[in-house]
Amino acid sequence: MASVSENTEKTVETGIIQEDFSVIMAQAFATYGLSVVTDRALPDARDGLKPVQRRILAGMREARYLASRPTVKSAEVVGLILGNYHPHGDTSVYDAAVRMAQPFTMRYPLIEGQGNMGSEDGDAPAAYRYTEMRLSPLAEALMADMERETVPLHPTYKQDPKVQEPDYLPGRIPPVVNPSSGIAVGLSTNIPPHNLGEVLRACIALLDRPDMTVDELMGYIPGPDFSQGGHIIGTEGIRDYFTTGKGRIIVRAEVRLEETPRSRALVVTQIPPTGRDKVKASIIKAFNARKLEGLMADLRDETDTEKGTRIVLELRKDVDAAQTLEQLYRETDLQIAISFQMVFLFGSPMQAARQPKQTGMLELLNYWNAHQLDLLTRRAQYDLRKARERLHVIEGLITGAAHAEEIVKIFQQSEDRTSARRAIEERYSLTEIQSDVIASMTLSQVTKLDSGKYQRERDELQRRIEELENLLTNRRALISLLKKEMQQLMRQFADERRTYIDVEGQPHAPITHVASLHEREPLTVAFASPGTLKALAPDTFKPKQKNGVLAYTPVRGDEQLRQVVATTTQDYLLCMSSTGRVFQIGSHRLPLVTRSAKGEAIRDLLELAPGEEIVAVVPIDAYDEDRYLVTFSRLGKVKKSPLSEYKTVDIDGAQDMKLAEGDSVVTALLSRGQGEYFVTTDYAQTLRFSDEALRAQGRVGQGVAAIALAKGGGVVVSASYYEPQGTVVDETTGEVLPELNSLLVVTEQGTLKKVPVSQYPQKGRATGGVVTTEIGDKDRVLLSMLVNEQDHLLLGWTGRSGEKGEHALVLPVSEVKAFPRVKQGVEVVNGRILTVVKLG
Repeated sequence: MASVSENTEKTVETGIIQEDFSVIMAQAFATYGLSVVTDRALPDARDGLKPVQRRILAGMREARYLASRPTVKSAEVVGLILGNYHPHGDTSVYDAAVRMAQPFTMRYPLIEGQGNMGSEDGDAPAAYRYTEMRLSPLAEALMADMERETVPLHPTYKQDPKVQEPDYLPGRIPPVVNPSSGIAVGLSTNIPPHNLGEVLRACIALLDRPDMTVDELMGYIPGPDFSQGGHIIGTEGIRDYFTTGKGRIIVRAEVRLEETPRSRALVVTQIPPTGRDKVKASIIKAFNARKLEGLMADLRDETDTEKGTRIVLELRKDVDAAQTLEQLYRETDLQIAISFQMVFLFGSPMQAARQPKQTGMLELLNYWNAHQLDLLTRRAQYDLRKARERLHVIEGLITGAAHAEEIVKIFQQSEDRTSARRAIEERYSLTEIQSDVIASMTLSQVTKLDSGKYQRERDELQRRIEELENLLTNRRALISLLKKEMQQLMRQFADERRTYIDVEGQPHAPITHVASLHEREPLTVAFASPGTLKALAPDTFKPKQKNGVLAYTPVRGDEQLRQVVATTTQDYLLCMSSTGRVFQIGSHRLPLVTRSAKGEAIRDLLELAPGEEIVAVVPIDAYDEDRYLVTFSRLGKVKKSPLSEYKTVDIDGAQDMKLAEGDSVVTALLSRGQGEYFVTTDYAQTLRFSDEALRAQGRVGQGVAAIALAKGGGVVVSASYYEPQGTVVDETTGEVLPELNSLLVVTEQGTLKKVPVSQYPQKGRATGGVVTTEIGDKDRVLLSMLVNEQDHLLLGWTGRSGEKGEHALVLPVSEVKAFPRVKQGVEVVNGRILTVVKLG
């Protein structure tokens, strides 16, 4: 009851207290508001969870509803949480649990659901008596080490000392990987999901550089990563909420053009973070309002579990697909604006969070890192205490083992175990704990005490105690351990980004092109002279049995092959030109033909300038930051650029490598950034240098020196990328096997040889290399390439005066003779070699 104040009047006769209603209302509303803010609507910055979510996960863990066990009825989970943890309605518990089980709601579901858990079309989940659930492996990682006194516990509303709930979870998963939204009193939060691998990499970097800038952080976390995918247009809004915790972004659906001999359709394969039902309803509304004139009156939702989202919108005949798509983005929910406000609850270690705060990404992740270090410290303190306690017991057992016979006699002569314990304690100067352990044993167990076993355990415990003490006194060791555990989580749970971020995109920029939609199918692409591309079946160059030997059969046109690459219909080809420009074309746009058929002229596919020709084709399946396009020029230059720099390149081409006068591009290849390069000149010099010696740079640049050319002349003719395999051991015999890779060296006059890569010492970039073969005065090295014994080569060659025309020869690498570097190869054809292609 409210206390009597100056606003309170008490009637003596009736005993009724009268108080100003405005005062009571203010006090009650303040209490209610604080409760909503701290106990309902806002997530904790340490685990990213609201109280109801935390109670569900902690309760399921306590009941052992683990990922390794069968699912249980959702009704059982709801009853458990209501009875022990959450004093509210069953609907609030079940809805929260279902949300954590929906892969289209959570970027990384924390509960594995079985049965109807709702859908993106707005369908409600089945009643909890029909569905089942259990914790996901990620949820178990989120709660790892709770039993080691890493987080504070308090009794639940049930007031049972055996039933306790945590103030927050260990939260080994950063709090921004899953979305969260809530409306409190005077506060609201809307937190986007992010890619787990990207966030953990950022947290690892922040451990070393907690003062990095927002732009540097965006190098690790480019932006949100929604479970439905979609495209984010521009980065200004991302930078805003990374900096201040508040921002606004534009998200578009992924829409592709599907063309068949009979029709054309726009196919929606990814949607913004909103329900499919809302997207479809907005399209129908805009169509009925005559704002989508390019569409037929037919919207088909062909979504299923195998294909994923697939909303088909038939186009009218001869309409501009790009213009219709622009109307769709403008008039429907295929493009939406989302505002973010990252409001979390903050608190001191081992205390419940009570301070709501809008926070930027840097501050939040640094706070989470500090929380993780605190967890590791408390875990180490707990382990150290337990190890010391166990060591204390072990030392008593060692004493007991040394005097086992005397202890047995003490037992036999004592009236009871209590007196025996006291006698043992006094005689051998043991503590009460040590003597109690021995006194609790049977005589048989005492006689079987193994002193050697306990001494080994003592040594192990002493080592462990030393490690833990070092961990607690050495912050660097603590940070190193945290990094290792984060990397382990990345290996276990990280996945590919789903949402594409168009860094240079503008929401209102006109749409000029709609990408085609094709299913992913394996494909072989052949690049041939004088500049043609063709798509072939994936097994076109598969070896066939002929007289009991695997072999290829050359066909007409093979002598013109310059490159054969494996790709898929969903991949793209980066085509590098001799002038240093790069082009991009989808593999599905190439004509699928037979091996002997003529391909399509590259000039009909790409916008090449007069005199410009393609010299290399590189298949790309993803524009990763940790993969690079490496370009080599004729005059010894090399340039290495991340694949992410080539996302916007198209058939019109873009400048890539700036060349000096008289220079031209020789080849381009793909690198993972961890290998080595073999660069060969026509003057028979080969340089092997490490990828670490080649710094990555932007797409447009002139590069750096790759190899120092001979003073008398010489040009680069080829380059290869090599990843050392390390020592290979025969699993049966245990013998170290020889290096499988060799460098194939081919001269213009028809000589071939292979040289083990071990004969090429690694040297610094921009040096001269070593001799790779002996050549005659009129001969020059045509090319070199890395091969192994299972490969087959296709040689295109032209005969000398006695033989006219061009020829093709298939040669297994195993039949090519190996020679030292300084020796000459063997002549394999009576003519001049034009090209050599590795078939696999």
